[in-house]
Amino acid sequence: MKERFIYKTVKEAKVDYVLKGWSIELDQEDTVVVSKQKKISHILHAILTLATGLWGIVWIVIFLTKSSERHIITFDKETKVVNIQAYD
Repeated sequence: MKERFIYKTVKEAKVDYVLKGWSIELDQEDTVVVSKQKKISHILHAILTLATGLWGIVWIVIFLTKSSERHIITFDKETKVVNIQAYD
């Protein structure tokens, strides 16, 4: 189960995301876009490539198609609520 936090301000949410390893892509007054790259275990892939020889092809495909996760953090002035939406 994913942890769910309730933030009082966009700044509070932004600081929490940065402390968890996310990068800030856009930072405006009431909107912040944060992203996190999915990590690849290069050591594991190097060992598998040396062991099998063909794993290098899979490693290249994984590296070229790796994706990132993005969240948009906004603040609704009317309801005084911080909203967080995942988007790709």
